[in-house]
Amino acid sequence: MKIKKFRAIDSQQAMRQIRAEVGPDASILTCYQVPEGIEFVVALDAPSLLDLSAPSASSANVSSAIQRQKIDKVNPAVEADMASLREELGSMRHLLEKHLKRITVREASGQPESVESKSSTGQIQAQGFSGLLEQRLHALLPERAQVDDWMLALETSLSDLDIATLPQTGAIALVGTPGAGKSQLMATLALQAIAHGQGRHLHLISMDNQRFGAREQLQALGRALGTSVSFAVDALALREQLAELPGDTQVLIDTAGVDHHDHTGLESLAAALAFAGVENRVLVLAADRQRKIQEQTLSAFARVDVTGLVVTWADSLCLPGELASWLLSSPLPWLGASINRDATQAWMPADKSLLMTHTLTDLEFPAPVAVTRVPDSSTTESVSRWRWNTRSVPA
Repeated sequence: MKIKKFRAIDSQQAMRQIRAEVGPDASILTCYQVPEGIEFVVALDAPSLLDLSAPSASSANVSSAIQRQKIDKVNPAVEADMASLREELGSMRHLLEKHLKRITVREASGQPESVESKSSTGQIQAQGFSGLLEQRLHALLPERAQVDDWMLALETSLSDLDIATLPQTGAIALVGTPGAGKSQLMATLALQAIAHGQGRHLHLISMDNQRFGAREQLQALGRALGTSVSFAVDALALREQLAELPGDTQVLIDTAGVDHHDHTGLESLAAALAFAGVENRVLVLAADRQRKIQEQTLSAFARVDVTGLVVTWADSLCLPGELASWLLSSPLPWLGASINRDATQAWMPADKSLLMTHTLTDLEFPAPVAVTRVPDSSTTESVSRWRWNTRSVPA
């Protein structure tokens, strides 16, 4: 499958480019907000499920029989991988549909919305605030709230946010599901330690013996940062390595990803960390996962006795209020977030003022429109005419 990126100042222009080059059945994989406007990633040759449904009845019956035989012989590990893949695709579709819904609401009229026509209730819903934080903001924000009103309301609403800090010494195990960003987070935390002059008191350990290239990746990181690294094949090796390190060393441990459905794997991970004497266990949770999957992951990793939470890929959130809303409802202390794909600029430590600044930076406060311009019907096209093509996404 080939992909191509389309970038424009708004979604309408991007959609017109996509339709002109790819056609009305373009399969949109993802979209991002960029400094220049918005960027769509489109599959150029994604297969259509409608095209695959054309065979005759006889061939369809034969295919069904063969498929049933394959299902009967399928490996449980393959089934688990397929379930994880379906959840990932469902999460991606959930985020895109939510973002496109927001674009439709804001741009269907073809002109910007004025302050007089947008109340604080509409702002809260459009900016992605939900749950407990949404209820508090409803009670605190006046109609047609401005920046100062939002600052005061956010500061009050987040007053009881559970915040903790990463220890400067001792062993810290990064745990989570595959693809949550543990290795990327290790690089980010290592860069932060070096920037604060703690590089000589830093050591990196990898327990990931499953992911292809994990050992080479850690070795390359150690060479680039001038930091010592080691590899632990099991809990005994990890315990012996930790015993040899000085007490003032901060040790970051990258563990192998464990699926939240794998209860045996979670119990084995908890036993290994307990045997090695690692008490600080940080759950690394990707922000781009579906809310249901995030809740299931939090519940499953309670078996590992995690002590804190780090949110990764926060830059993939489409709405500015989502991160703060989710953190306020989390049962774990918040330790920090990764808000950029660049490891040198990604880390945001757990701090209420930083979270407020991050949220308010992305919030939109529409200004009054002095002259209302009637859009040209020959050039302006309503986004509501576009529909999300899900034919290439499994059910």
